[in-house]
Formats: sequence, structure tokens, C-alpha cells
Amino acid sequence: MRRSFLPLAILFFSSSACWLATAALARDAFAEQQAASQDRVLVEIFEGLPNKASWDFSLPESTDRYDTAAFGFVEVPHKYTPHGVRADRSEPFLIRATAQVTVPEGKWRILVRCRNASRLYLDDVQIAETPFHSIAASGHDRVRELDASLGPNIRPLRRGDSQRVCDIVGDGRSHAFRLEMIVGGRDRRPELGETSVSIGPPEGDFQLLGPVIQVPLTDAPWREYAAEQRRELAAWNQRRRREASVAEAEYWVWRHDLARRQLADLPPNLPPAYEGPLPVQNEIDRFLNVRIEAADTKLTPRTEDWQFLRRATLDILGTIPTSDQVEQFFADASPDRRARWIERLLAADGWADNWVGYWQDVLAENPNIVNPTLNNTGPFRWWIHESFLDNKPFDRFATELVQMEGSTYFGGPAGFALATENDVPMAAKAHIVGQAFLGLEMKCARCHDAPYHDFKQRDLFSLAAMFKRDVQAVPKTSTIPGGEDAVKSLLVAVTLKPGEKVAPQWSFAALVPDEVPEGVLRDPQDSRERAAALITSARNERFAHVIVNRLWRRYLGRGLVEPVDDWEHARPSHPELLDHLARELVTSGYDLKHVARLILNSHAYQRMPRGEDVLEPGQPYLFAAPIRRRLAAEQLVDSLFLAAGKPLDAGPMCVDIDGARPAKLSLNLGEPTRAWQFASLSNERDRPSLALPFTQPFVTLMEAFGWRSSRQDPRTVRADEATPLQPAVMANGSLTGRIVRLSDDSVWTSLALHDLSLDELTRQIFVRLLTREPQSAERQVFRELLGPGYAERRVVGDVPRTARAPLRRGVVAWSNHLDPEASVVQAELELAVLQGDPPTSRLQSDWRERMEDMIWTLVNSPEMVFVP
Repeated sequence: MRRSFLPLAILFFSSSACWLATAALARDAFAEQQAASQDRVLVEIFEGLPNKASWDFSLPESTDRYDTAAFGFVEVPHKYTPHGVRADRSEPFLIRATAQVTVPEGKWRILVRCRNASRLYLDDVQIAETPFHSIAASGHDRVRELDASLGPNIRPLRRGDSQRVCDIVGDGRSHAFRLEMIVGGRDRRPELGETSVSIGPPEGDFQLLGPVIQVPLTDAPWREYAAEQRRELAAWNQRRRREASVAEAEYWVWRHDLARRQLADLPPNLPPAYEGPLPVQNEIDRFLNVRIEAADTKLTPRTEDWQFLRRATLDILGTIPTSDQVEQFFADASPDRRARWIERLLAADGWADNWVGYWQDVLAENPNIVNPTLNNTGPFRWWIHESFLDNKPFDRFATELVQMEGSTYFGGPAGFALATENDVPMAAKAHIVGQAFLGLEMKCARCHDAPYHDFKQRDLFSLAAMFKRDVQAVPKTSTIPGGEDAVKSLLVAVTLKPGEKVAPQWSFAALVPDEVPEGVLRDPQDSRERAAALITSARNERFAHVIVNRLWRRYLGRGLVEPVDDWEHARPSHPELLDHLARELVTSGYDLKHVARLILNSHAYQRMPRGEDVLEPGQPYLFAAPIRRRLAAEQLVDSLFLAAGKPLDAGPMCVDIDGARPAKLSLNLGEPTRAWQFASLSNERDRPSLALPFTQPFVTLMEAFGWRSSRQDPRTVRADEATPLQPAVMANGSLTGRIVRLSDDSVWTSLALHDLSLDELTRQIFVRLLTREPQSAERQVFRELLGPGYAERRVVGDVPRTARAPLRRGVVAWSNHLDPEASVVQAELELAVLQGDPPTSRLQSDWRERMEDMIWTLVNSPEMVFVP
């Protein structure tokens, strides 16, 4: 093939030398490697590289490819197993990004930034190189300021990344750029940091190199670009999961057909033919009304539209409605707009976000961001989220959890298998699975036969052995202190001795016999797969009953069976309704949204709530009204920030931001965008230098409202009693200060600057925070508060936005936390958090503070924290 040549003058700077090279550079034909669209960057991934700090290897065949907008990278697509769960790529792996880019005439600087080793090629000639990652994990490195020397407004170089600059002379023609970078390896997390190739003039700022888009390499544009790339990759990952698991999906279609056939053998369970005066919106109401009418119990009235809108949006998406959602709901004049709204919400991604926190509690997801402690797991939160995002059939969800495959430290269900510092981790997992899916509370059986449950130690350990795929030895810790004499004086019996080995076998024949239909097991010798098949079998009625009961309690405030996770003495308040919903789950293909739709559309759900004082001990609750519920901690945080229009800005959930430590010692959980993404901030010595000041206010508020930062054991129902700490942290906490502050990134500031009447401003604030319009008395109160000076509230002139003074965020990591300066930096950041977001200068300060008082009042009202 004939090549054309382009003379370019290239000035290349390395860490040790620079030289001027003038050469005739070959322009190779990259057409076969380019993405389908010429305005994108083609990215290829190569696995199977030698695990060493060297470029001395032959490049294997690529295993993956995708495209992106520019030479800026924060993540790559995930790899998925044939079951559709996250898997680890072999480490290290190489990323090659290529694109044709027109270089304008004149002199230009090219800037390369990368977390690990990289090489940049221009028309097939190397022009820049970054070194292999070499930061030590001892903790004794120095605290250094982030490097922002290459441009007046440049985004500083992140700690852990390295950079190189070279000069080129452009000719106004298109050239082939190729970046090759090595990711991970040598026991480091496979992270990209903020990898980029940028172009800029000899003096001035850079912008990302790309075929079309122009993104300045400054703070705000980079954050927007990174967020958009993550959104693109999330959609890409969802497609990849479907593509990787086509055969798996077909298997589950067959499993669900089998389940329907098994269910068809049972006698029908039809709703009663209720014809009485009580309202009926679907079959759920028919089941309930028969009992309610017989007891002569009075129903509470149906919620008003505003109340329904807030409740349904919270229950499905986990957030209060936005102003746009309010407008959309009331713009629908159809008589079935509530049902249509439920459908709209069920189709939204927030369905997944709202379920993650619940299953983190139930399944004891317990990652620790620094150094393992008791019963830490991997962060399988991402698998939970992707499962609900894909509306995965719930029997498949339970099966994948029990199979514990995929990635351990980066989001796969294999993370569930971990139970650090636990000498019999599979016994812990058997306890969690039994409680979550079967309502079996076997915690006591870890050490002795359960005194108040019909479980023996062997029941727990035989299930643990099935999960282990081998015999399970009873550890020395599974004893009662004091020996046999102590046991004789207690109500418990110890029937397994330390060191005794228990074989893998199914011990719960009372729920379902140890019989699996032909074709269900892909590997008949796999005891873990067999356990999953028996747990999720359609003949195991307990599984479907437990799951629909969990949904019922989540939406109605009380289960048809209580407690929902311990069915030893189960007495369903409405057994026929429970069985009906369970059959609906099975016949729908274990579709949780189907059962949720039935519950949410019922009159029972849409009635006004009552307090728990209506519950009578020992008496079944008839559900004449839902039980009043408080917002979950995650819902409260997400709703407050959604209403204020502010990003969480909590910083990364990681103390090893420069990637010096292995994943088994330090996790990187990313920067939270929803409250379920937080985790424990504890470190083994409570070192101030390892604090996360911008994250701490979130954890403080959520813990006050029942969230657990550490989940060493499973829990279904959080502590929901009122405490003095809750109003204290809502009234005085740093997080509330951020919400009410009229800063230049706040919706409240934008509303105040608009040409709105005072009554309309008040109305919009009420709608955003409380999902209702203000009453006449409330309007008057806020007229008196905000009326004085309202016409003059805006500062005259072209007033710039107020920016926070530069902070030393991102300079402290595990690698330098023993430097005394690290604690000084953290103290500075904590002070900045306490001071809060800087207020806008575009509003008169006296009037602004009065409006902040108004918002504080609404945020601290009971309406803010209770589901209507």
C-alpha cells in the first residue's frame, strides 16, 4: 500500500530529557480500525498481558471494543459472564484508543495524562510516554499540591496520575492519533484515574483531543464530560449484559414455563366475588374487603392526588417528585392517570436505585473502604442495582446470589461470598439466604440448636456445606463458653462438636423435597446450584410467599406475615391474599414489577395512612389503612438534594485515591450520585488523616435515620423510632445547611432571581419540597417574612457567581496519610464543610437569609420526613 508523508516538527519532553525531532511521519491507514462514525474515538481492549511493568509483549487479539466522544477516559465497559453478571478482566489489560483528528495550523502542545503506563502515537510514530504506576503504599509519602502549572485554568493533575507534554506543528490536515495504556496489574486496582489526551496553544488552556467535540480541560467541563461518559457506559453495559446472557435468558424462560406448569397442578385461588359497598380497584381489594366489612372496620379515605403523587413517587423511585413530574402528572386529565403514573414510574431507572438500600440490609452487603474487619463483603451493590435496572426475574436474582459468581471486589455477586475474619463464612451466608428468601431465622444455629425455632445446628451447617461445595467443618468458635457444664444449665442443646464435618445436603424437606426436575440443573454435581434450585422452586411456596410479603410490607407498612424475615410461627393475616400474590409472582415470571403494580393500584395502598397505634398485639391487621411510614434515610438524602438541585459533591468513597493498595485492602466505591452508594467511613485506628470530611455529613444524617454504615448481619426492618438526634441533625447539621443555602448552584437561588410574584415563588418552593400548594395561612406567613425588600432582592449590576475558595481536596491518600500535613489538610476541609456552600452575591444578604429561613422551616417540617 502506498503511504503519504507529512513533515511535522515535534518537540517531546520527558521526565529526564527533551529533544527536537523533525521527521517525515508516515500516515498509516487506520480506516479498518475506526468506529463506524468518523466523529468518535474507537477504543479496543486487549487482555492476557504479562503481569509486569514492561512493554515487552506481543499484543493479543482484542476482547472488546466500543467508542467514545474524545480522548478522555474515566471508565471502560464492564465485562460480563454468560450469566450476565460482572466479571474481572485479566490483569493487566491494555486499552488502545484511535481517531482521526484535524490539527489546525500552527504550534500546539499535546498533553497526555494517565494512571499507569501509556504511549501516544501520531501517524504511527510515538511522541509521548507516561511511566508505570509506582506509588508506594507505606503511608510515608509527602503531601504535595496538585499540579496545575500547565494552564491558567487547567484541571489539576489527580494524585496517582502522571503527565507528559510534547509540542507539534499542525498543518490543518487530518492525522491519526493512537493512545495505548496499560490498566491495573501488579496487584493494583484496574483504574484509569483521569486519563486523557489534550491539545492546547503554547500558552493557555487545553481541551480534550477529539474528532468533533471541544471540551476544555478545566474543572466543570471535565466533570460534565465524565458524567456523560458514565451515562453512555451505563447504557452500553446494559446492552452488554443482555448480549452476554442470551442463552441464560432462554434458560429462565424455560424455567418459568416449568413453574407455570407446576402451579397449574394446584387448586385455583380466585379472588372472592365481593359485591359490597367498599371500594374495589383490583382483586387485592376484594380479598381485603370481605374481612374489613365483616369486622365493621372503617376505611380511611382515598388520598388526594397530591398525596398519591408524593407517595407513589417515593415508593417507586425513592425520591419526592420534581417540578416537571408534578406538571406531567396533573397535565394528564384521563380518569386512570394514577395507573398511568404508576406505569411511568415503574419504567424509570429510579426503581433500581430505590431497591438497592433495602437489599443491602437484607443481604448484609458490607464493604469496607480500608482494611477488612468482621464480616466485610465485596461491594455486590452494583450487581443488585443492575439486577433491578434490568428487572431481572427474582428467582434468577436469588440464584445468582447463591451461585456467588463473577467479580469479588468490583461489583459481582461473588462479593457476597466474602465474610472477612469469619472462620465459617458459608454458615454466615446460609443464615442470610435462609432469612432473606425463606423466612428462616437460623442465627442461633451457628453455635447451638435454636431454642425457640425448629432448627438444629446441622440444618445451618448442611446448607453451608452446599454453598461451600464440600463438607463443612464446625469451627471451634461454634461452642458455648463454659463447656458441657454450662450447656446443661441452659435451654439450648449443642448437637455438633467443633471439628465435626457436615456433608452438603438439603435439610428443609418440610418446605420442598430434595427433588429437582430434569433439566433444571446445568451441573447436577454442583451442590450450590442445587441449593439455589430448591430455594427458588415453584413447588417451594415459601420462597414466593416471603418475597411478595416483603413487597407488601414495603408499600403498606406492615406485612401480611410478621415478622417478614422469621416465619417460624407465621400466621398470615390474609392467607388467601398472600397465596394469590405469590401465584401472581410465579405466573408473571417472577416479575417484581408485576406484583408491585397490583399493590400500588389497589385502593388499599392509595388510602390515607394511620399510625402504628392502631395495631393490636396478637390481632391480625385488616389493612383498612396503610401504616404511616417514615422516609428511608436514602430517600431523605436523595429527595433533599433533588429538591435543591444540587449535586451530592461527597467526594470519592475511597482513601486510596492514587491506587497504591490492592483491592482486598482498599476499595474504591466511586463518587456517590445516590445515597445507597455510601458505606462505612471507619478505619481501624480512626486516623484523622484518613477521614472523608465531605462524606461525613451524609453518613451522620443517614445513621440518625436508621441507616447502617456497617452491616455485619442481615436486617429487614430498620430502627424507626424517633430520637432526639433526628431533629438535631436536621436542624443543625451540615447537610441541611447545604440544602437551605442560596448558593449559586442552588435551585432556590435560580427561583429567587426569576421574575416571579412572591406568591408564585412560595408556591414553587412548596411544590418542590412538600409536593403540595401552600395553604392561605402559610402564604400569609411567608408574605410577611419575604415581602419586605422583595422588589429590591436582586443586586444591581453584573454580579459574578460566587465560587468557593480553592480547597486542597484530593491531595491526601493512604500513601501519604502519615505525613503530619495530611491531618492539617483534613482539618481545613472539615472547616470548609462546616462553613457550608458559599452564598450567592446576586441577592441582597438580608433578604437571602430570610428566604433560607423559609426553606429551613419546610425542610424541618414533619411532612418532609414522612410518607403521606
